[in-house]
Amino acid sequence: MKSHPFLTLINVSLVSASLSLFTGVTLAQSPKPTFNHQQCIQELVKEGLKTDQASVWCNYKQECLVRSLKEGLPPEAAKSVCDCSIKEFRKRYPTDKFKELTKQADTNPKIAKELREVGETCFESILFE
Repeated sequence: MKSHPFLTLINVSLVSASLSLFTGVTLAQSPKPTFNHQQCIQELVKEGLKTDQASVWCNYKQECLVRSLKEGLPPEAAKSVCDCSIKEFRKRYPTDKFKELTKQADTNPKIAKELREVGETCFESILFE
């Protein structure tokens, strides 16, 4: 699975320090969440999406979780940031447009920045809840 550069949320040390300071969570205390791709698709299909559309969002969620964990977010924070990001993207873009934008983000810094800002906004909202 190809990761997208726009998924990078923030410097690992800042994330770890910030989350530790504000939430009392340290990286060693949190087990990694499991991601069930099929369950994700089923949940989105229940919401009215077609299977292929649901797969786009679930692929993004899986990439987001992997990237967020690599960046140093604790598992629950990673899940919250990714869920928030998906919610915001689904408000703004139809599935096909989102899929197109994520592909363009690989080569278009302006699009990558716009998409990354959604994740950063979600991160900040989770951090300062």
